[in-house]
Amino acid sequence: MNPEERLYVRPVRQLFVFALALLMAVQLSLSLYAWSLSERKLLPELGRKAQTTGVALSSQLVRALGYGIPLQRLEGVPDFFADVLKQNRDLAYLRIVDRNGTALYGSTQAESSEPDEFLDTALPLVHDGATVGHLHVGVDKQYVAGRVRELRYDIGIVLITSLLMAFEILWFVVTLNFTAPMRQILALMTSIAAGDFRQRAAPEPGATIAARLHGITERVNHGFGELVRAAAAIKQANPQQAALAEPLLQRLRTAYSFGVSSDATPLQQRIVLVRVLSFLFMFAEMLSRPFLPVYAGSLETTLVGGGLHASLPITAFLLGVALTMPFAGHWSDRLGRRRSYIAGALTVMAGLAVTGLVPEYFTLVAARAATGIGYAIMFMACQGYVFDNTDGSNRGKGMALFVGAIMVAEICAPAVGGILADRVGYRMVFLLGAGVALAAAAIAAAVLSKTGPGSQAARPAGASWPSSAQAQAAAHSMHSMHSMHSVHSVHSVHSVHSAPATPGSPTARTGPLLPRLIRNKRFLALSILSGVPAKFLYSGFLIFLVPVLLSSLGHSKSEIGRYTMLYGLSSLALAPLFAHLADRYNAYAVLVAAGGVLTGLGLLPVAYGASGGMVMLGIGALGLGQSMSISAQLVLVARVTQDEARDAGTGPIVGLFRLLERLGAAAGPLVTGMLAVRYGPAQAMAFLGAFALAASALFAVVFLAAGKGAAARTPEVAP
Repeated sequence: MNPEERLYVRPVRQLFVFALALLMAVQLSLSLYAWSLSERKLLPELGRKAQTTGVALSSQLVRALGYGIPLQRLEGVPDFFADVLKQNRDLAYLRIVDRNGTALYGSTQAESSEPDEFLDTALPLVHDGATVGHLHVGVDKQYVAGRVRELRYDIGIVLITSLLMAFEILWFVVTLNFTAPMRQILALMTSIAAGDFRQRAAPEPGATIAARLHGITERVNHGFGELVRAAAAIKQANPQQAALAEPLLQRLRTAYSFGVSSDATPLQQRIVLVRVLSFLFMFAEMLSRPFLPVYAGSLETTLVGGGLHASLPITAFLLGVALTMPFAGHWSDRLGRRRSYIAGALTVMAGLAVTGLVPEYFTLVAARAATGIGYAIMFMACQGYVFDNTDGSNRGKGMALFVGAIMVAEICAPAVGGILADRVGYRMVFLLGAGVALAAAAIAAAVLSKTGPGSQAARPAGASWPSSAQAQAAAHSMHSMHSMHSVHSVHSVHSVHSAPATPGSPTARTGPLLPRLIRNKRFLALSILSGVPAKFLYSGFLIFLVPVLLSSLGHSKSEIGRYTMLYGLSSLALAPLFAHLADRYNAYAVLVAAGGVLTGLGLLPVAYGASGGMVMLGIGALGLGQSMSISAQLVLVARVTQDEARDAGTGPIVGLFRLLERLGAAAGPLVTGMLAVRYGPAQAMAFLGAFALAASALFAVVFLAAGKGAAARTPEVAP
């Protein structure tokens, strides 16, 4: 750290740490207070529920007694009680006893009959002024303990997610309002002190000190320009006097710098802007993950049945992403990052708002497809913004900042969405997501540059549009961080700028790219037996089957959100480690195969009995397996297509690989939904595990055999 940076870096860090510590202390205090109140508030609430239910039932029973039917001869009471218990899972039993305490009727959904394990509420049955019996309403203490435990889990999740979101927002606010202006002021002062009076981009409105420094350099440049023009006039009028002035001008040019500077805004300031925008649009979309297939399955339709009913809206979203992504990059290049992001955000907002306002099945399918289109546009606008404002020396850092926001959203959004769905309902969560998308559009309109499409002004000095190789390298850095959204796009928005083959070029001599890739057995093995299955399992299991299976096991949406968090946490923690191991030991193919095998082994045990623990095991295995394999896939793609890349460039090859992956992701929910309808959700999970094992084993065999053949033909190319 140089001495100038110490002027603001240390105070900013101290401010940041103090603000986070204060937020953490407040949040922790509130969480502990809510924790202590959870049991104290929940027990009276359940007591009131038992009292209210008992009063309603006793009034109906007393009405029947008023018709002259004796208490001992009431018919259909056990069936009636069973229906009431089915609609009220928090009640353990309903029982009627006579004045002597003898049980007459009852129904229970509790496994135990020990009185000490229940909270019993007794309500008298009064007829003609006399008590003829009592209605007992029981609440299972284990149920109460489970509710308290779940409530405390929710408190912990809210604490973690709120701190993560506060970190993102605080970083954005501090960078935008303090760090960035200080850096700009320091850069201007340092330049002026060094005699550099070149004009730079005008400061943002409200940056008073930077504006005044900018005005100083502007006036100095204007004065030097006037001096040069005066010298030119003298030169025309009196060349002898001009010869005396020329050495003075040369000394000024040597000692000082004038003109226009191409220095760009610091990297962190620009990327932090898009980081918060990435977090917001991912957060808006992922709020519905814990319940979307369950909600889709609850909407009635006679035209779509079987496995398509719950899975079609998810597939519509993934197809919208897959088919829009190849064109969204070109459109963002032409329209500009700001306008394309706003257009994508408004499209997502409209899709989520329609989903929440119109509970109709085919409206949901159309809205999810529109949301996928907007999602793809926003994603490519953010990724393009990173490319615009980085070059080969800092693109990895830029991508890490971008992907970090996506990972935080993946951890926070499902948990928050599940908690809200349990308390305010599905449709309100969709509307909240629409509100977040609208906020993202407003922030983008306020903070992103209004520079036109394709403008050099938004690009750092010396940076150029990245080549396809640079695009692939940046994409690999994204995968090394293992954002789950590498499903959607690793192919850079700019890889399309690779030069096309011309007649007489190697591509023209060796034929089109696609037939050559089809003949490349190792590329086919990577694509069909590794890339496609990985995304198929991700969308089929994590996005579709986990909510369906856990809901069928009686888990709440809050619990489903907590389970889903495990994937993001494992990916965030383990992906960098496996990427490092792959680089160090050159174990890319081994990790790809091993990741698929581990995923399969984690999904198979559910065949012996479905439970929340088995689902959690599967989610953890998927996160672990994909952390091992995803970061190594692109490296292998680059290695096994070296000949094709020399002729056609890396961009088209990576683009084809990603397109196949996205199509596999779109197929995942459809196929898994059909399996779940036919064999049940638990068996469908086991089938996915068997598929993962078979695909990984076949990949290892084919890739190894094809690699030996390629090594024999071209020993210099490593398999």
